[in-house]
Amino acid sequence: MDRDRLVLIRPDPRRHAEEVFDLTGKVFGQNGHNYWDWLAACRGGYFHGSGYDWAASTIGLLDGRIVTHWGVWGYRMRVGRAAVATAGVGAVATDGTLRRRGLMARTIAGALPAMHRAGYDMTVLFGRPDFYHRFGYVRAWPGRAYIVAAGALPNEPAPPLRRFAAPGGAEFARLYNRRSAGLTGTAIRPTYVRNRHKDLRGLCWRDAGGRLAGFVLLRPSPGKMELFDSAGDAECILRVLGRVARREKLREISLPNLHHDSDLARLLRRGDCRLELSYHRSGGPMVRTLDLRRTLERLSGELTRRLRASPASGWRGTLLIADADERACLHVGSGGVRVGPGAPSRHAVRGGSAVAQLLIGTDEPGETCQAGRIRLSGDAPRLVAALFPACRPALAAWDCF
Repeated sequence: MDRDRLVLIRPDPRRHAEEVFDLTGKVFGQNGHNYWDWLAACRGGYFHGSGYDWAASTIGLLDGRIVTHWGVWGYRMRVGRAAVATAGVGAVATDGTLRRRGLMARTIAGALPAMHRAGYDMTVLFGRPDFYHRFGYVRAWPGRAYIVAAGALPNEPAPPLRRFAAPGGAEFARLYNRRSAGLTGTAIRPTYVRNRHKDLRGLCWRDAGGRLAGFVLLRPSPGKMELFDSAGDAECILRVLGRVARREKLREISLPNLHHDSDLARLLRRGDCRLELSYHRSGGPMVRTLDLRRTLERLSGELTRRLRASPASGWRGTLLIADADERACLHVGSGGVRVGPGAPSRHAVRGGSAVAQLLIGTDEPGETCQAGRIRLSGDAPRLVAALFPACRPALAAWDCF
């Protein structure tokens, strides 16, 4: 097969679904997944029953056969109190007999403008090491997991519990969204409406009026338990985990992907636990801007609130922001922050792909600028500190793609 004949198109759910499932199943079946379980998950909630966007995804064909797949799961990602349209990328696969021929690089080159045309502002993926930085992706946040010994969990009684299958219903989404308001990186649910994981165990509790008050979604593993998802009062969640740990004689419980600023993480840090962080220059959670100006427009209300609450609240003028592909201006006045096309200004933020890290607050802004070689001029240093503080973003496991 000649790679020059690679044809990039968007997949059709009627014509291509099963072939996409087969390709990705064979690829990820080599990474510890069971092929048949993978097919069942694709049909049962990963593709069907989720935010998989057939119009924004890309497949590559050679002689009419699908040999590459770039999947997009659309969702809205919180940045403070704002939200940006985000293309979550997953199930990235190349036919195993055709690797190292540049097919995926060509697929990505076509997929990036396709996601932009579909209306996405940013894109997030969980990538293999040392690959996606070539296409403008940068580290979004570190891997994060809290580990709590069973003996450190509360002994107080847990609320009456009921089992449930998956937090895909409307009341679960409402509770999660209410508890996650303002936590950058989290998804506005629903993202998945059906359970695509066969090994999860759900427990929930209700208030005196019968309304959903909290839930935990657990994934068992030898000798310990992983908190896959949760929402509700943090103390109640820890009491439920304590009850589960004692009943099942667990050594510890792991809480991965927990947002640093969530009520549960704050409560854990006031007790006994350990926090494991993993950083990757290229790999793991990564982010890329698809449309700088549109992203800033989505953030304009949040930027206005941040500026008014900062020592730079009296500043007036124009701040130029430029990344590797685009320029836009923030016009700051008494009415707040307004976004316009890029124009010369002595107050400027000029950088490459790392500008995306500023937008979501991956690290302290000074560290992001230094590490990402972002150049600041004029009053940009004080404005960046006010507009783009560290937000410690994270995405819950349930919403990952």
